[in-house]
Amino acid sequence: MPLVESLATPIVWILALLILGLVLTRHLRKERRFRIGLFVMLLGVLLLLSLSLRPIANILVYSLECQYDPASSEILKTLDTVVVLGAGSHPSGGLRTEAELNGTTYSRLYNGVKAFKQSDANLLGLCGGRSIGDPESDAEVMKAVAVYMGVSPEEILTETQSNDTMENAVRLAELLPAGKKKCIGLVTSATHMLRAEKVFRKQFPDHTIVPVPTNYMYDKTVWSVNQTIPSAGAFVQSTTALHEWIGILWYSIRYM
Repeated sequence: MPLVESLATPIVWILALLILGLVLTRHLRKERRFRIGLFVMLLGVLLLLSLSLRPIANILVYSLECQYDPASSEILKTLDTVVVLGAGSHPSGGLRTEAELNGTTYSRLYNGVKAFKQSDANLLGLCGGRSIGDPESDAEVMKAVAVYMGVSPEEILTETQSNDTMENAVRLAELLPAGKKKCIGLVTSATHMLRAEKVFRKQFPDHTIVPVPTNYMYDKTVWSVNQTIPSAGAFVQSTTALHEWIGILWYSIRYM
């Protein structure tokens, strides 16, 4: 899976095209190969340029986020369990005296705790393992922040062994108390919700899964000249959306 995730990143495609183009253009005496090399390099540059434009990034994230509206207060009231999926954290060590959540995970947790407090849920599930070499798991870091935000430790269930969305669901199913049918609020980024919801519905067929999307990235802005200027932020958004679409395809082939 780590190899698939690496190959599902646009920067890898772009670098591969540029390197291949450079190799082909070395053959100056072979005009056809030289022209192919120039075309491949141009393709890499155009791909980098297009994915770095705000309008393109907006279209890509919108294709995922438009499928989910924010959960209403009426829907939140029906929940008896809220589950938040982690997306990474910064480990303690060096200049950092304690572990910190990255921006995406913090957005998910903040909105997850907010949904938990607005609902009648009595259990907050936090999912996320640790990267190799990290002393803390995402779930443990999220729990510390959730407790600071006013959630009782007795109301929190941590799943600390998962490394991807499928493992989130599988390992959480092993930890959740057995009993009556549950209404589970699934909290994750709006771009990630399509894949996450499919996985959780498959893993929890007897329970009700309620999407609680957060961290929307689509920005409906008025057209301006600035939108024609490439930006790193737009490239990150494009990368996130493409990664999700490839992940959805991969999960459909492997798990569904």
